[in-house]
Amino acid sequence: MNSKPLMPPVVLSATYQFETTADLMDVVQHRSGFIYSRWDNPTVRETEKALAVIEGYSECIGFGSGMAAITTAVLAVIEKGQRIVTIRETYGGTFAFFNTVLPKLGVDVCFVECDDVDRIYSEIDKGAAIVYLETPTNPLLKIVDIKPITDAAHKNGALVFLDSTFASPVNQRPVDFGVDVTIHSATKYLGGHHDATAGFVCCENAISEKIWNYRRIMGGVLDPMTAFLVYRGMKTLELRVNRQNETAMQIAGFLEKQAKIKAVYYPGLVSHPHHEIAKRQMKGYGGMISFEVDSDYDGTLLFMDCLKMVNLATSLGGASSLATQPITNTHAGLSAAERAKAGISESLVRISVGLEDAAAIETDIKQALEKI
Repeated sequence: MNSKPLMPPVVLSATYQFETTADLMDVVQHRSGFIYSRWDNPTVRETEKALAVIEGYSECIGFGSGMAAITTAVLAVIEKGQRIVTIRETYGGTFAFFNTVLPKLGVDVCFVECDDVDRIYSEIDKGAAIVYLETPTNPLLKIVDIKPITDAAHKNGALVFLDSTFASPVNQRPVDFGVDVTIHSATKYLGGHHDATAGFVCCENAISEKIWNYRRIMGGVLDPMTAFLVYRGMKTLELRVNRQNETAMQIAGFLEKQAKIKAVYYPGLVSHPHHEIAKRQMKGYGGMISFEVDSDYDGTLLFMDCLKMVNLATSLGGASSLATQPITNTHAGLSAAERAKAGISESLVRISVGLEDAAAIETDIKQALEKI
């Protein structure tokens, strides 16, 4: 019978046997098969290939988390004495890696606020091995204009890395803007169901070989069961994200009309300072919304605790709507001065819109606002 599984089998074997030593040596030298799951795994490879096609790169490498993807990819490319130019608004884990780990290794990291575009270009002109971007940013959803920064980086011989997690491949295709390395935390939209922790790096072959070798050495591999969950999640990625785009746009408009909301941050709104950039480089505006409650820390905390259907939880991009007050978790490690500089107020709330009915989410937010 000529048939095969519709979904890739979950291959849990840690090691692989060979008929001859010559066969084993061929895999070692040419990666023509599988020898050990810290190197490659059939289920992981199927998931990597699927995402590479979606993102438009020749290769993709899977990791045990988004942070494992970020740290391994950067370390594979950067060398002692070199320089990285990045935006100040990077994800907290990325900022910690750049700010505390890389300086110990002799790597200079220059942080520039993403709105200070002239300084970004100026710092790139001073020299950089990597220009590291993230858009939309967390949690204020600022939008970085990818193409001109990428052009400036390439003109100066730098590689461009971009964390595209918040956008997902549905809303943003970094390869179309010349980005060399696109990174995703698959824990979010790619997996999409709050049940998988994974990360991916998409790039071309020359860079992928370096990153693959560092993954093999450092060991931050993706396990096959999680790879399967991400593969399954990607089957519904476009359907989910398009629904989340639509719902988030409706809720953002609803929030702008609420008397107890001071400000709404959503790139799909005309009021967003980077709306025109988002409209130019994104196909949809995503399922993330941030807003300022017209209250103090305690009042905002009460609002959070009064939410019923929207879950009080960190992370994002899944089927269930989640709410977080950044000062209490994602940005709790920052000092008051650092939070103020980053624009993270005590009354800031971030919502990840799930697949629930938009009207139901609005009702839940409204009843929580009425409690403060």
